[in-house]
Amino acid sequence: MSFNNLLQAQSFNPKNEELLHDIEFISSVEKFEHNTHWSKLVRKLEKKSSTEAEYFLEYLFFKTHQKLLKDYSKGTTFSNLLETGSYDCVSASITYSVLLKYFDIAHRIIETDYHVFIIAEINNQEFILETTDPRNGFISNIDKIKEFKEGFLPHSNSAVINQTESVGSLVYGEPNSKTIYKEISLRELSALQFFNQGLIAMQNNDYTLASRRLQQALNLYNSKRINMLFKIVAP
Repeated sequence: MSFNNLLQAQSFNPKNEELLHDIEFISSVEKFEHNTHWSKLVRKLEKKSSTEAEYFLEYLFFKTHQKLLKDYSKGTTFSNLLETGSYDCVSASITYSVLLKYFDIAHRIIETDYHVFIIAEINNQEFILETTDPRNGFISNIDKIKEFKEGFLPHSNSAVINQTESVGSLVYGEPNSKTIYKEISLRELSALQFFNQGLIAMQNNDYTLASRRLQQALNLYNSKRINMLFKIVAP
């Protein structure tokens, strides 16, 4: 990121140094600063940010869906989301992670075989942010949180990663193969966009583009399944 871009990033978020570096892997700073919907959302959230923490987190979840996340579309990117409102679990989770970092709310990004979700934490209490569910995706009940997590924990007899399926399911309880449950960084999450684009390119028989996208993914996230797929298409 250039010095000028760093200055612009600092004007966007002066509080969180880590987020300044993460922006480089997600989108241009200008896309944040000059996007009307994003700017309006951040201003609305800032007005509520001094309220009780749990209330603010819930407000952030639903207001973000209301203002930014319009239509589910598998395989979309964060840039597409800002431009059109189309989202999947990867691009939506990027959105929420950026906002949570902006407001200094502790959270973890969880990658599973076919889905990504966020666990936020306030005063040692966990909250699930299921980003593809605009109505019921904010989960605060302890029992429901436990049940939600258990729905993604790897099966003892699941040993083979299915690398031919993209990350981003609208029906997040499916499919049934479960081998991955791990915390990833925002940088690694952004790599899953390229992974999904590589899969789409493969499905369209464009193996040159698939190789390029998967290499971009590997540059950000040296994961087993991205490596497995890259070896299939690499020249």
